Amino acid sequence: MEYHKLMSERKKRICELDAESIAFYRRNPCIACEDLLGIKLIDSQKYILQASWNKPHVLWCCSRNFGKSFLGAIFMVLKAILYENQAIYIVSSVGDQSKETFSKIEEIVLRIGKTAASIDSLKDIVEKETKKSGNNKTGFGHAQSGFHVEFYNGSEIFTLNGNPDNNRSRRATLVFFDEAAFSSDELIAVCEAFATQNTEFKTSVEKGFNPDTLKRKCPTQLVYASSQDDMSKIFYHHYKNFSKRMLAGDRDYLVVDMICDTAIETYMEGKPYTALLTRDKVDAAMKANREKALREYYNQPTRDGGVNQIVKWGTIRRNECFYLPQLSYKPNTNICLALDPARTLDNSILGAMNIVNDPNYGYMGEIVNCLNLFDNASKKGYKLDSNRQLKEIRNYLSLYNGQHNDYQNIDCLLIDQGAGGGGVSTYADGLLNDWVGDDGRHHRGLIDASHEIYTGYKSLYPNTIDKLRLISPRKYRTQMVDEFIELIDLGVIKFPYEFKQEFITIARKQKDSDEEIIEKYELSEKEIVALANIDLMKAETTSIYKYENAEKTSKTYAIAKDKESSMHDDRFYVLIMLAHRLYELRRGQTIQPKQKEPSDFTNAPRCVSSITF
Repeated sequence: MEYHKLMSERKKRICELDAESIAFYRRNPCIACEDLLGIKLIDSQKYILQASWNKPHVLWCCSRNFGKSFLGAIFMVLKAILYENQAIYIVSSVGDQSKETFSKIEEIVLRIGKTAASIDSLKDIVEKETKKSGNNKTGFGHAQSGFHVEFYNGSEIFTLNGNPDNNRSRRATLVFFDEAAFSSDELIAVCEAFATQNTEFKTSVEKGFNPDTLKRKCPTQLVYASSQDDMSKIFYHHYKNFSKRMLAGDRDYLVVDMICDTAIETYMEGKPYTALLTRDKVDAAMKANREKALREYYNQPTRDGGVNQIVKWGTIRRNECFYLPQLSYKPNTNICLALDPARTLDNSILGAMNIVNDPNYGYMGEIVNCLNLFDNASKKGYKLDSNRQLKEIRNYLSLYNGQHNDYQNIDCLLIDQGAGGGGVSTYADGLLNDWVGDDGRHHRGLIDASHEIYTGYKSLYPNTIDKLRLISPRKYRTQMVDEFIELIDLGVIKFPYEFKQEFITIARKQKDSDEEIIEKYELSEKEIVALANIDLMKAETTSIYKYENAEKTSKTYAIAKDKESSMHDDRFYVLIMLAHRLYELRRGQTIQPKQKEPSDFTNAPRCVSSITF
């Protein structure tokens, strides 16, 4: 009988070598990174990649600018091409963040974008392994529901949004949590369930089948990558518990803690290399917002201050959402401004809140701007003189109102009248007069007609508009703090996400298709200043404590004793003034009775009878 070879010896040898190469790269991911992707990592990144390769529970606690997302992209690409039938999910607090990480994978594979610009030796090996179609020439899909790429070996990579209700009943071999410290505990708990199934489980109808004799498979993995946030988050709990398990000798757990020094003093093959981060940037961040810098660069989580702390960091994070600062007029906006003036000692803070009438939650407030009116030319950090501060206030009134009639888009301007009456004599009096803007347009003055000081002033200044409100700190401070606590617990005061970098990623839908494209938006200098001041506002808010007398008959709210010398509360005071105005609007909305529709009796049943009642 003639024997036919199914495979030549040469092809058989090639397949054997391929199998040996794959097995070798599976054991040595750092070499695979160089040979298959063309990427040479610094020594600390190599350590993380090798140590994390086959650990079921991995946590990367790394400084900002260390390259967590970039290293995660490499990790996921290598897993996808070296192991067949991998289901990899990228999870983040917002969908755009996970899509940005996906875009790094796309840049590595297709050798495009900023990644290709910084790495000259990228290879096209992985690009040839992606499944392509007539409509998709690259293999990378960008649907609104989530980005996706599939490889010829059956492996797939998906992105998920930050809504837990949309992320259920999935199965994964690897779940990568990007910026895990800023993801909700519910989202992490839902997505952790993706990787609960044991990959070693296998069954067969054959009698001699024994699963114990099979080769071990790569376990399902959960990888958490982030800098620290606060101690109440599940990321910190995993950081603490995984560390204990790792130090106890459990090989299924790995925790790496890379502070900013590892990004400043980098090494490649044991020799000093170009830094990922500069010391000047860290020092500037420490000077601007020490608590935030310790979290982001030194991995020191924020500790909440007990029962007397009025607002926890977890509450702040729950009220954060994605929007950019608003620096001028936008359609369908209604802006409320608040000013806490100062000249020498304190900060002179002007804050802006957009009032939104939500059909489900009623009036809500979005903090859209916050700035400190200080003098750049002053060596001692003095604030602008009152004349220039008035000019800035009028400028923002004009900017937020746009080209409409005076103050049509301005809800009101709130001013702290101060214990000495400085807010009245300097600012409220100065705003009574008409003024001319930078564009040459004439504008009417403002008056607080309900204030006792300005009783009868409407006849003296008939052209003024009653959209100014003077607030007494002695009379209303405690009340305003109580109102603010109630509103923030209800979730109706919103903040933008914490400022992290000058460039943000936005996924925009294309006009002619259902796919999205990733765009990089560069924040302007004024937007960066606004976000930095709002971050300081959050820090001041979480530093306020409630103090009661021994009999507990009275209470006061003030900044923590250990922070009195290093922190002000001016931004917090502006915030509670804005909350006070929002509380007034919501109270009117609640009290206002719902109008009853008139009854229609035309179709009502009639009584027809010959009996006289």
